[in-house]
Amino acid sequence: MKKIIFVSLLVIIGILFAGQIKRGFLSALILVDTVRPPEKALMWRFIPPPAVKTVSIPSRGRDLKADIYVPRSKGSAVPLLLVHGVNPTGKDDAQLVLLAGNLARAGFLVLVPDFAGMKDLRMRRSDVEDIVRSYRYLTGLQIARPGGVMMGISYGVGPLLFAAADSRIRDRASLVVSFGGYGDLRAVLQFLMTGYYDYGGASGYLRPLEALRWMFVYKNLDFLSSTADRKTLREIIERRNRYELASAAALAGTLGPEGRAVYAFLSNTDPKQFGPLFERLPASLRDYVAALSPAKIVKDIKADFIIVHGMEDYSIPYTESIRLAEAVAEGRQVRLALLSHFMHIEPVEQSAADLVERYAVGGWRLFKVIYALLKVQ
Repeated sequence: MKKIIFVSLLVIIGILFAGQIKRGFLSALILVDTVRPPEKALMWRFIPPPAVKTVSIPSRGRDLKADIYVPRSKGSAVPLLLVHGVNPTGKDDAQLVLLAGNLARAGFLVLVPDFAGMKDLRMRRSDVEDIVRSYRYLTGLQIARPGGVMMGISYGVGPLLFAAADSRIRDRASLVVSFGGYGDLRAVLQFLMTGYYDYGGASGYLRPLEALRWMFVYKNLDFLSSTADRKTLREIIERRNRYELASAAALAGTLGPEGRAVYAFLSNTDPKQFGPLFERLPASLRDYVAALSPAKIVKDIKADFIIVHGMEDYSIPYTESIRLAEAVAEGRQVRLALLSHFMHIEPVEQSAADLVERYAVGGWRLFKVIYALLKVQ
């Protein structure tokens, strides 16, 4: 009799909490695959892969290529748009493909467009239109349920937030997810130039990536009006890449006023000089930075938020996610998870003690974020 009662209780518990148990299992699998290299992925061992096909989305007079991941489960699915950051492989990045596939295994209808500008370090406000068109395409599919998710990674978060605030789609998304994103591009530039960050009482220093600042300008020289300065700066950066530092510095002496302002800005590492040097940049560059800083429009987004950031991020300081969380409008739910011992979107090599903190604290925070995401379904 006792055995029958015990088994009956287990069955009742299983029935009552089947959804939570399944969600917890899927969250754990996604979590494990997030902190492991793609070749060691685990989720595919338990759940068959989604159907994947490449589609073309009309936008700005040309076709935008995107991969759509369709879950194997029958019926409709919650649409999820995944916007990649600045990387040369775009939608085909191995970690991104794994994430998209796992989200589809968990039941989402996932669309991952290929943004040519962000693949080439050339972020533009025009990317916002591509994101809007992509989300309209996704949510217009017959199997897409009402409501949906917009998820951005790294520098892709900026254009994504502008798109999420667009009147054409802001009523279609119930959740916006930012992983390693930013709110103020000027503050990000200060971090990239000097290594210092400071917002909301949190401040610190991480050694900046020297190559990233020069490569960013190399890919965006079209903002300079002077043809001669564009040519000279391109040559300076190419010489620096060949470690011809002396000849590069000598060539800088031939720059015109516009080029000298840019070169002085790039060469500076003193946070006290950042502001004055930034104000001397060409107006086109300063306008570009303002135009891609989304913190000011976050309040217009009608969706709830999940915001995640690695505290050892070398590309965007974690304080930018604090900025985004504070900008969310009243009445909207926001979950902010700051992960220690994570760099940009990948874990840092650590000691045994750090591993305990990462898995016990950071891992639990990330698990709760994934679990909250899956609750949308």
